[in-house]
Amino acid sequence: MNELRYKELETKFKVCYPDIDNATYISPVNYSDDLSISKQRWYRYKEGFSVKLVEDLIKKYSSSKNGIILDPFLGSGTTIIGSNVCGFDGIGFEVNPFTNFLASTKIKNYPSNFSEQFIDKVNKILGSNLEMVEEYPLPNLSFAHKVFDDDIRKSFMKIRTLINKETGDIKNLLLLGWLSSLEELSNYRKGGNGLKFKKSIRHKSFDVVDTLKKKYLNIYEDLKTDTSHVQIFNNSIIKDSSLNLCNYVEKESIVGAIFSPPYANCFDYTEIYKLELWFGEFVQNREEVKNLRNFALRSNLNYKSINHVHSTKEIDIFIDDMDESLWDKRIPNMLRGYFDDMFTVIDNLKIVLKTGGFCCIVVGNSTYGGVVVPTDLLLADYAKNNGFIVDCVDVYRYIIPSSQQYEKTKCMRKYIRESVVCLIKK
Repeated sequence: MNELRYKELETKFKVCYPDIDNATYISPVNYSDDLSISKQRWYRYKEGFSVKLVEDLIKKYSSSKNGIILDPFLGSGTTIIGSNVCGFDGIGFEVNPFTNFLASTKIKNYPSNFSEQFIDKVNKILGSNLEMVEEYPLPNLSFAHKVFDDDIRKSFMKIRTLINKETGDIKNLLLLGWLSSLEELSNYRKGGNGLKFKKSIRHKSFDVVDTLKKKYLNIYEDLKTDTSHVQIFNNSIIKDSSLNLCNYVEKESIVGAIFSPPYANCFDYTEIYKLELWFGEFVQNREEVKNLRNFALRSNLNYKSINHVHSTKEIDIFIDDMDESLWDKRIPNMLRGYFDDMFTVIDNLKIVLKTGGFCCIVVGNSTYGGVVVPTDLLLADYAKNNGFIVDCVDVYRYIIPSSQQYEKTKCMRKYIRESVVCLIKK
């Protein structure tokens, strides 16, 4: 790939590079920094950014002290949490039913005495004689019987039976803690674009109650602390695609937007969160999974639609330079569909943002066929030509491509990165 193309594209913008030249996971755009923070620790979310990043972006770009912050790809709810800390209300869109549940449970306003009700129920359930409890049925997932060792499965699914007898917010929090323990106790872990079988020594049956107790104590402690001093804010989560954003959000009503869309990396989130979707009963059959895939942003290879609203000529320049090492012939169409959807999201944001409103997009670039796809620059370029000022493309960290692409793209390593594209509506 001719480096001049990258340089010509990059010279259109102010690009801020990090001080650290090496790839790193330590960055505000990485969720792992938040694993000890209230509510963020309720579930180890694989993707996402930190609450501090949200706070920093609001302080830098918002000209007002209140209003509504929008996240078109809400995920675990970080944008709303960070917005609330800064005194803003939040609106989020999330199509994945598990992550929608996760975010909704985290940002709900619980009454001041709720923490004690919750821990009383936790103690009752975890102190139950499980020998007397019927085991909850496994989901209709082809490998469900392989997910746990037998002794773990029995205890874990019996506790699920007790959880299912509860109602309302108590049930939701108990279920969230249960789902948060699922990967830790199972024979599978999240890895790449899906699940991988664990090769290490797995938990014994007596660890089930102990693992759940730790998760529930985190929730209890955060509930007890938060309800004593946190201001109540007006938040809403919409279970629909952000491609339909304008059907729900009023024109020029949004102060700012902060979000991280799925990257153009072929990851299928119905595979990555397969255990949570099936064991949490958010999907019941393969047809529901298929519909969910087709409803999401076209960032993976399993979507159905190949229709395009926008021109793909800017993306085709990079696609045409890819060599024959593409591991799937559907990748070019995935990239065209991805940018078509992302351009539609930017169009929608232009409509709902106030004049002078800001938009910060956390995004990672990808590599295919020996070519780096500069997603950050392509999104900035589209926004620049469609009603936005590009304040900067802030490079937060470099990332390492797959081993297959490493040698082919190492001369372009400065473009293999995660960035925040910072826009202001004219």
